[in-house]
Amino acid sequence: MPTVMNRPIFALAAAALLSAGAAQAQMTSATTTTTAQNSTHAHSTAPQRVVAYDLGALEILQALGIPAAGGPQAQFPAYLADYTARYTVAGSLFEPDYDALSKIRPDLIIVGGRSAAKAQTLGKLAPVLDFSVRGDHLLHDLERNITDIARLYGKQAQGKALVDKINQEVAELRRLSSQAAPGVLLMAINEKIMPQAPGSRFGLLFDVLGAKSALTAQDVPARGGPAYTFDDLVKLQPQWIYVIDRNTAVGSAAGGGEIIPSPKVFDNAQVRATPAGQKGQVVFLDPKGWYLMGSSGPTALLNNVAQLQQAYRAAGIK
Repeated sequence: MPTVMNRPIFALAAAALLSAGAAQAQMTSATTTTTAQNSTHAHSTAPQRVVAYDLGALEILQALGIPAAGGPQAQFPAYLADYTARYTVAGSLFEPDYDALSKIRPDLIIVGGRSAAKAQTLGKLAPVLDFSVRGDHLLHDLERNITDIARLYGKQAQGKALVDKINQEVAELRRLSSQAAPGVLLMAINEKIMPQAPGSRFGLLFDVLGAKSALTAQDVPARGGPAYTFDDLVKLQPQWIYVIDRNTAVGSAAGGGEIIPSPKVFDNAQVRATPAGQKGQVVFLDPKGWYLMGSSGPTALLNNVAQLQQAYRAAGIK
């Protein structure tokens, strides 16, 4: 039975086939899967029934014009709605629907992030690729994921163009963000605010995209410690405030309560007492692109980069 695909072997096998110049290799790619018996089986055709539980992988498939046979039910961004409406729902981001999978009969399953824990179990049904990305290695991991899928489906030129676009736009954002004053990134759950420092879950704003943080990891309250408040924000006096609205991203509040949108929460005297509030430099980051997608797909990342570029240019940074 196939289990989790060995990615280095997969990449080398596909590259070797393409470099051989075989005519068929322009449309298909060789992949190698590692089996439970530690032997390998080569596959010379592109998968026809791919199921993707990783949202970043769904974005890559969509961007390259590759249909998915199945995927999770989730609160997708609007730009994914038409694409995901065409596939068979095969569970959630956390739990596969094995009955649905048995009907789809996938020849490739992609997991990542929330679904990565199911890789070994899903590997009993079909070859599995783990597309998990690391926040501090986002560009490297995303390029790897795009390149692997592009090679597998004979879309190398399209994949390279997408990677080049991402690198170009991120470089431009980093040029702009290098000129911006330090700021604070907050995840908001209604009126509860939690600061995010470099190296944290959403630290890619600083670690990858180049924004300057007014907080260090040591400044962030420890789990179970005193809550971070708007009074703390006043003391910090940040020039920029970046906000990720968790409840808006997932479409629900704890216990089924009311969702209070972040623009309403941050419309208060404390925020107005900060340089960020006085200068109109409070940026409500796209909730789904940041919280749900984690900027792990090409579309989410490019959209998030474009929003920040626009915010900096609106502040007079050129």
